[in-house]
Amino acid sequence: MNPAYPGGFEILAAGRPDIIVLQHAPARREYDSFPGFPIQPLAQQIEVIRLLSGKPVVAVTINHENLPSEQVPLVCSTIEQVAGLPAFDVLRDGPQGLIAFLAAFLKK
Repeated sequence: MNPAYPGGFEILAAGRPDIIVLQHAPARREYDSFPGFPIQPLAQQIEVIRLLSGKPVVAVTINHENLPSEQVPLVCSTIEQVAGLPAFDVLRDGPQGLIAFLAAFLKK
């Protein structure tokens, strides 16, 4: 939904994913280099992705820029409560939790 791009919608159309992991920067209020263009609420982003792709957002990874390290677990917990999806900071905590979660979606 970034005003500089078609919002990654072309990736959803061309990539035809089975599931989606959404990257979210909870401390950002506006899109980079686009003052006055607020980032839409996470729930709205998830719904738009679902409507455009027909596929579920199954997890959220966070970009922890401008977040104190001690706030990251609270931010992840809040996302989990509000969005009903697991949230991970793979740069801070490593990818193991996300990989273990996504393993359940692998087709056998």
